[in-house]
Amino acid sequence: MNLIGTKNIETERCKLRRIIPDDYSMMYENWAKFDEVCKYYPFNPVDDVEVYKEKVKRWSSNYESGSYFHWVIEWKETGELVGTINLGNVEESCMMSDTCYMLSPRFWNQGIMTEVLMAVLDYAFEEIGLNRVQAEVFAGNNASSAVLKKCGMSFEGIARQKYYKNGEFIDTALWAIIASDRMR
Repeated sequence: MNLIGTKNIETERCKLRRIIPDDYSMMYENWAKFDEVCKYYPFNPVDDVEVYKEKVKRWSSNYESGSYFHWVIEWKETGELVGTINLGNVEESCMMSDTCYMLSPRFWNQGIMTEVLMAVLDYAFEEIGLNRVQAEVFAGNNASSAVLKKCGMSFEGIARQKYYKNGEFIDTALWAIIASDRMR
């Protein structure tokens, strides 16, 4: 496994790059404060831009580690920040990680996350040398399940009542892809 950290990636329409502290404002305005974006995550939207500023500052300080993989998604045409994607919870001994992503609602249903995730999976398997990448999807998040399926991930099962949010337990679906799946 190559612990090479977060390097720039380009897709047809997007640039993926490291997050810098000054990104916080556009990230907050474009997705972090929206209920509809955070609906399918174990956390609620951020209601204070200063709190988010500190979170982004912490993220940007983690790049010293070669096992930290977190990108902001920049729309090439305008330079606008439209989302984030990561390879998190890297387990070196198992050569695996999770992936998680968020996208500004103005960019939903345009194939952007499929395009970006495909590029990140290429990076995960070809550059880092991971064997497995997995993702959890909250029950009801059919759009995210569709993205994962388009990117070659397989549905592996349901984790019943895994999260507790806003007074209710939530099931999650586990999706994954392994290196040999990409060779078929």
